[in-house]
Amino acid sequence: MWCAKVFILGLILQVCVMISDFESTNEDYADENDKYIPNFVTVGQEYSIPVGSTVVLPCKLNHSEFHREYILAWKKDNAVLSAGHIKVSMNPRIKLIQSQSRDMKDNSINLEIKQVRTSDTGKYICQLSSTPPREVVHTLVALVPPKITFLSPAVRLEVAKGSPIHLECHGEGNPPPTISWSRKNNVMHNGENEIIQDILEIPHADRSSIGTYKCTADNRVGQPDTRDIEVYVIYPPEIEVERPIVHTGVGFEAHLVCIVHAEPPPIIHWFMDTTQLATTERHSQQNRGNRYTMMIRNVSFFDFGNYTCQAANKLGKERKGMTLTGVPVMSVFDSPTLGPSREHYNISWTTVSYAFIFEYRLFYHQHYTNKGTIDDELSTNKLLRRNQPYSSNSRQFDQLETPPTEHWNVVSLIERTHNKIGRGSNVADQYVIFQYPNDVLNPRHRMSFMLRNLTPASSYEARVQARNSFGWNELSTVFHFSTRAEDVEVELSAQPAISKNADVDGSNHSRGHKFSPFYSFLMIILYFVSILIENLL
Repeated sequence: MWCAKVFILGLILQVCVMISDFESTNEDYADENDKYIPNFVTVGQEYSIPVGSTVVLPCKLNHSEFHREYILAWKKDNAVLSAGHIKVSMNPRIKLIQSQSRDMKDNSINLEIKQVRTSDTGKYICQLSSTPPREVVHTLVALVPPKITFLSPAVRLEVAKGSPIHLECHGEGNPPPTISWSRKNNVMHNGENEIIQDILEIPHADRSSIGTYKCTADNRVGQPDTRDIEVYVIYPPEIEVERPIVHTGVGFEAHLVCIVHAEPPPIIHWFMDTTQLATTERHSQQNRGNRYTMMIRNVSFFDFGNYTCQAANKLGKERKGMTLTGVPVMSVFDSPTLGPSREHYNISWTTVSYAFIFEYRLFYHQHYTNKGTIDDELSTNKLLRRNQPYSSNSRQFDQLETPPTEHWNVVSLIERTHNKIGRGSNVADQYVIFQYPNDVLNPRHRMSFMLRNLTPASSYEARVQARNSFGWNELSTVFHFSTRAEDVEVELSAQPAISKNADVDGSNHSRGHKFSPFYSFLMIILYFVSILIENLL
């Protein structure tokens, strides 16, 4: 019995030895054959190719005298496309390109794919029929240009003022496109040029939200795809008055302008007081865009008063008022802020008035930080009553009360044609009036007054107002000027006051002429005669 067991054990040992010798022989054979198997020169890559283009996938072997004993095959995923030089696939867009070495022996087979489609995306394997198989893997990615597939609303959006705006845009492509929003000829509601997101939301719409919004899909493949949405915001009229007070004169032309924003477009009516104005030979209406104008030709005394611009659409109505007046425009100082003298200063100003100016009132004082302002004094002493809006039964100017003398020096300058002398803090003050005649194009008036007995190297403040037949204008803004510590001599040939007077002459300036040398010389003589008279007095 034990002899049988020994025999079986010996048989098993002999079989194991035979198997071990067989495997060792196969390994030696495989190692010997590896030297004769061709190797791939090509390295696997990823190809990103736009749709419609042509791509060539390389597959090249190094030269070996045994390479003809092996077969190169192309596969896409698990589908065989070719075996050796034989094309197996029925796809007409696929082509095999064979290249040869210098000794005319085949050593590579490339795969060409024309007019690439999205379905061509995948892994392409060039496999050598060795044991085990050797292969090179290429990955093909078909790039697809962007395309907008969803837009809401499709073309136009109309919302009421204060309502939210919701715009939505989606697109597709490979790689997936980026969606951005922009506005034609404008910035977005947050001040940026574009917003990158699929959904655009504006919480509260107003008239600044109106415009063309552009959705852009871009993935840097081909050209971006764009679509436009027109956004309209409907709202009741909003009126802005170009000039609340319009100055003019009898016989001139006046333009009353209001800027109206409304959607739908408004209907405009003009009123004087409570009377609606119709189109006549002297009254006409014009509009350019949002600018609506009431033109009054050959203004008469009865045209001065309060006017109203009224705009209405289906969403509401708005009214804004303005005043047509004949009082002078606020005066503007034009003299230099630093005079050439220690104790004298020639102060000058210009006033636009379409009627003859009867009187000026000049206020000046030395500037101290603890002094009150002229507005306080005018308010306390009721020196000046502001012109109220004109009415049909109120046309006269207010009478002035006695001016205060504390803190402020007041000089009243009467036009000489009325045979009145200057009235102020010092009756001996002399002044020179350069008032030029009214001109249709530029009715400007200029006054120059010599202030004397000033403190050297000191700062002063001044304000002025003017009166014509329609009343006093608004008090000018505060003008600051200073005297010098030492006098500066000025040559007679360089009198800035005379040249400035010539420049602001309304009639000459509008015609492009200048004063003659004789007239300039005469003005200089008059100026020094006035100074001589003062010294004699």
